[in-house]
Amino acid sequence: MDEFDEFSEHREKRVPGQQLGEWVRDNRIVILYGLMLIAVMFCRGLWGLDEQRTSDLTQVLVERGKWLPPASMATFPGGPPILFIWLAKLSSMLAGFLGSGNAPEHPAWPLRIPLVIGSILFLHHFRRWATRFLQADVAGIATLILCATPLWFWQSQAIQADLLFSAALAWSWLCWLAGYMLLRRQAEGSEDEHQSWFRWSHAWLGLAFLFRGPQALLLSALLLFLFLAWQKDLKAGQATMMNWGSAILLALVFAGYASGLVGLPDIRNGLHRCLQVQPIWIYAEHLARDSFPWLLLLPALAVFLRGSGALKAPTARFLAIAFLVPFLFSIWGDGKRGADPLAAYPFLALLLAGLLQPVYVEGVSAARIRRIGAILAAALWLAFLAGFVVGVFRLGGPDIQSVAAPMLGPLRLATLVLAMGALSVSVRCAAGEGEFLVRETAATVCVAFFIIGTWGFHGLDPQIRNQNHARAALEAAK
Repeated sequence: MDEFDEFSEHREKRVPGQQLGEWVRDNRIVILYGLMLIAVMFCRGLWGLDEQRTSDLTQVLVERGKWLPPASMATFPGGPPILFIWLAKLSSMLAGFLGSGNAPEHPAWPLRIPLVIGSILFLHHFRRWATRFLQADVAGIATLILCATPLWFWQSQAIQADLLFSAALAWSWLCWLAGYMLLRRQAEGSEDEHQSWFRWSHAWLGLAFLFRGPQALLLSALLLFLFLAWQKDLKAGQATMMNWGSAILLALVFAGYASGLVGLPDIRNGLHRCLQVQPIWIYAEHLARDSFPWLLLLPALAVFLRGSGALKAPTARFLAIAFLVPFLFSIWGDGKRGADPLAAYPFLALLLAGLLQPVYVEGVSAARIRRIGAILAAALWLAFLAGFVVGVFRLGGPDIQSVAAPMLGPLRLATLVLAMGALSVSVRCAAGEGEFLVRETAATVCVAFFIIGTWGFHGLDPQIRNQNHARAALEAAK
């Protein structure tokens, strides 16, 4: 037991400030990641039409002192959800930018404040949830994996509602799983605590609905049906719905449709999208790009889940389905929105943490530690090789070189960091030191994120801004 554990006899002997120090130690991963997101937040302007549209609409609402957009800029049928626009307006007002237009005195970073705060809060509660309902080691590993997932990093500062929607939806699912574990006595808690978790699940699902409409309800219904059918426990669905959290959810759905904040589902368009399935390599490309370097562990994860009998446990079943369902919906939705599966990545992180936890505590053979370490080292070496080829030899297609040219310096530095990390992980692998493998892999990836996201984005920003201006001028001419 830790000398200053919560239940230790030494707890009352803490010196002033020690409790704060322990909190910082426990949350150091989230704190460092949050500081990185804050640094990146200031380093680029508006990229893409979605960000420009959100910025324009937010400035109009701030200037006019209104909360609903004018008819010419109405976003209810599509575009950024009005709830996200309201959050962007609030953050802009707090930042003190009340002017007009796209002048330099109205930068883009205030619009990223809700995203950064949402990402940090989710990671904090995600770690606490995993600590309570799984294990502390699993919680730490899963948090590291999620922080070092490229799609999560990108969406934590891209001016879109995808991060907030995915965080609300994933937290709703985690709350539901907590309630189910307490209901079936697979976790310790008070007799009626499961009802509280189910209520929170419904409330957060309602919030996710306001961000993305019926997609949140469809994904959740599919997830729960598949899980309860696999468990042969459909009666648990009744216990889920028999609380006033369901009334909150229904009220939010009714208010969203009645007020026009959420558009009515277009069934015809949805059926048309079912026929627009892209080639399978597009979905594989999204998964590889968005989850690297953890992608290379997926075969080992599949073998682990099947061979160890882990899928006999309800928790592992739920996590596996929660990982797969958003990807199935992405395929149904024609695969054009690469951010659609974002809600799946917290559950992938928890599954991978279950695979890696025995390696972390070195509770398995040295051969298994070396196999896992070799996979992680190979992933970093591949990333180094890609950066070296593009940044040093200047190889790659025109699109790649157009992005790499303005940020060769940070790209080469990030490549050097990847080489150092790959070498370190390789040495740890050879020595059979499993405790450091995930930590050093995640740290290497996050340092590369930091370099590219600050220095690299700052160098690339003028080129992207000029491209956006040229595209806007062309559309105006048409």
